[in-house]
Amino acid sequence: MKKKLNKAVQICSKMAIPSIPEEVLKLKEELNKKYPNTVTIANLISHNPELLASFLSLVNSSLTENTTPIGDAKMAVSVMGLDEIYNLFLATSLTNAIAQTPAEKAILMHGAKAGLAAAELSYWVFDVTRSEAYMAGLMQNVGAVFLARQDPESYHQLFSKQLSNPLTAYKEEVIDYETSHSYLGTFLAKKWHMNSELYQAILMHHYADFASKVTNEKIRHLIGLMMAANYVVSSATGEMYITQELKDYRDLGLKELNLPANAMQAASAAVAKWGNSIGLSTGSH
Repeated sequence: MKKKLNKAVQICSKMAIPSIPEEVLKLKEELNKKYPNTVTIANLISHNPELLASFLSLVNSSLTENTTPIGDAKMAVSVMGLDEIYNLFLATSLTNAIAQTPAEKAILMHGAKAGLAAAELSYWVFDVTRSEAYMAGLMQNVGAVFLARQDPESYHQLFSKQLSNPLTAYKEEVIDYETSHSYLGTFLAKKWHMNSELYQAILMHHYADFASKVTNEKIRHLIGLMMAANYVVSSATGEMYITQELKDYRDLGLKELNLPANAMQAASAAVAKWGNSIGLSTGSH
């Protein structure tokens, strides 16, 4: 495992990895104060109009239970918790900074849809918030963007295979590259100062035996949400993606979550309703 992580670090060290945007750093600084100023927080979120539009598009999806559309940053701050605000603004900022090509945007859009599904499923998971679930779904594949830049001719095809064969095709990736998008994603999540539970979940989300290897219940729940959400997104993409392996992968995740019978239908409905309206632009570099 250490060898694969070191290989991921070597790959990332040769690339221009975007830093956390200045607005996000200032937002974190304000949130760390004893008495955060909500006006300052709203102003930071509103600083970049394009980013604000993407952020509002996201919070008006299934990630909020508010029935009235959130029209500006001030309303978002008043309606949502500050931790939720930070997670979603960080997610919006990074995804808009990362995607350079339509192919890279497609990888991140898959993650964003998985994030929507995971957020919906988290309603029944006591220790994972909606924004944490969204971040897990979104960030699970961010390493794939940078691995694809190493091998643009072949990697996208291998990544696509994992949509229907998430266990065997992942093993193929590890053999071919001596690392994987999960290892790159773990390194990137650490670089962007995300919490350790998230990057440990990213690392393990393609392992069938994760339940026996991960002792932390919340991390197992995050992994379970990713697995179930990935099934939702792949099945929404088309019947051609639904294999027995994908169903087994889904069931591994569901075994950790103890969800009601209607939960997966609710997640599918959320992806169908909001999946194509998430704000995600191609970054300029």
